[in-house]
Amino acid sequence: MVKQFHITITSLFLFSMASFVVILGSFTLKLLVSEGSSSCYPRLNRFSSPLTTSPYSYILCNFAFLSSPPHPHFNSSSEPKTPPVPNDNDTRPHSVTDDRELMRRAVSILETSCNPTPKVAFMFLSRGSLPLAPLWEKFFMGHEGLYSIYIHTSPEFIDEPPTTSVFYKRKIPSKPVHWGTASMVDAERRLLANALLDCANQRFVLLSEACIPLFNFTTVYNYLIKSRQSFIGSFDDPRVTGRGRITR
Repeated sequence: MVKQFHITITSLFLFSMASFVVILGSFTLKLLVSEGSSSCYPRLNRFSSPLTTSPYSYILCNFAFLSSPPHPHFNSSSEPKTPPVPNDNDTRPHSVTDDRELMRRAVSILETSCNPTPKVAFMFLSRGSLPLAPLWEKFFMGHEGLYSIYIHTSPEFIDEPPTTSVFYKRKIPSKPVHWGTASMVDAERRLLANALLDCANQRFVLLSEACIPLFNFTTVYNYLIKSRQSFIGSFDDPRVTGRGRITR
């Protein structure tokens, strides 16, 4: 009798878990493919005051958010020390592959006179295509001119999304990256240096291919632009994939 009871309880538990997985999968699929739904990103006034919650509420993943001070203003009669920064709508990739030259150009941009509409640079560190691109497409829709996108992928990855995608030709010259090594830091610096080439970029968000936005673009943009702090998310992972891989 007791054995039969245990079997019944176990069966009910497994059935409940299976139902939960099916429901969760259906909801996720509906969220990814639904068109015109506003429930995922509630519309807010563009100039509404920033919320008081943490910026971590807006991007679901571990990321670094860096704020930069406004670029210095110089007398309008002075000539810029570098050529004008290309318009962000120009999707032609640059050919700078040397990291030192890239960093030099990024630093020199800070010395130019620039006072455009501030943009948020979204910097994706990915192995290949972005599996959650449909969500990001909806996130960016209708907000052209307020954001920049940079993607660092494996050098072997040559596929391009459709020309109508916000990710079309947004890949930067990249080099091989191995998880948990200094090459990841080099890739992140490469992303940041590319973002600094556009003096309109005032806030910088580092993202992985697993990150998703939780609120609409207006909410995220207002909070980040009005913030004067930098945020770094991290946690101690003792497993072999984290701190446990290091031996003394």
